[in-house]
Amino acid sequence: MLTPNKNYRLKGSILTLAAIMNWCWSAPCQSADAGMDVTLNANIVENTCQISIANNGKVSLPTVSKSWFYNVDGTTRLQPTDDAGGTPFAVKIDNCPLDDQVPQKFIFSFQPQSKEWPESTRQVFINETSVAAGGADNTGVVIFSKAHNTNVLSSEGNSSVELVANEKWGTEYPFYARLQNTGAVSVGKVTSRVLVNAIYE
Repeated sequence: MLTPNKNYRLKGSILTLAAIMNWCWSAPCQSADAGMDVTLNANIVENTCQISIANNGKVSLPTVSKSWFYNVDGTTRLQPTDDAGGTPFAVKIDNCPLDDQVPQKFIFSFQPQSKEWPESTRQVFINETSVAAGGADNTGVVIFSKAHNTNVLSSEGNSSVELVANEKWGTEYPFYARLQNTGAVSVGKVTSRVLVNAIYE
């Protein structure tokens, strides 16, 4: 039985974000690899709830050209806090035997599994694919809460996304992800591994 205002931790999940960027001239961009796969696996502490990710944890980001990151004058088009949409994914929480009580809220947190950040910001998940291994330089991933339309990371790199608990279990909590430059972009692959945690009260 749960007591009010007590936090229950849902063990962390790993979110893997990967994308491919191509440099395109006047010809349209074509790529056999559609882009990003997201994989989240969850284990529950105290066996109280089950977390899953919609669509078997697979999400694809579109392939983009270098010019996608810039305005016509060469300035950066989007900042890490700019809500510009992205590729949706959802965290589903269900199968929580709570007797007659239900949680009032869920608090989600997202952190880089590598515990590393780009030099210029703590609001972008770093690209873990090195340039030597074909990774895109100065490029990472940002994740936004759909409910708040805000980056899940604060300027200090902290994460606390509070969402009102839905009345029914089995409800999905929506988020979305997109690419973000942190400097002069080079073409290549982008891979970020993100640890996702949730507690409920």
